[in-house]
Amino acid sequence: MRNRTIKKSFYLNEEENRLLKEKCFGGFISESDFFRMCILNKEIKEKPDEKFYDTLEQLRGVATNINQIARVANQTRAIDVGSLREFEKEVKDIISDLRKKYL
Repeated sequence: MRNRTIKKSFYLNEEENRLLKEKCFGGFISESDFFRMCILNKEIKEKPDEKFYDTLEQLRGVATNINQIARVANQTRAIDVGSLREFEKEVKDIISDLRKKYL
């Protein structure tokens, strides 16, 4: 069931329409969502670049590897220190890249 039951329609000129599309980041958010966010005074954030998604995938891979190491350590009661150091370096590299890019 739809939780928004009131429909609104209005007209824009060419310049306003261009600005609206620009502020919706080329389809990243819908125009309806954009207006709702404006009305609710929510911050509208720009779509992250591809580097962000690449970094997110790297983090997911590291998390998976750490989980595998933890599972083996739990079963064997032994920890592969070399693997842990390797993943620690990976995580530090990812954090460093994030700091350079976003801070």
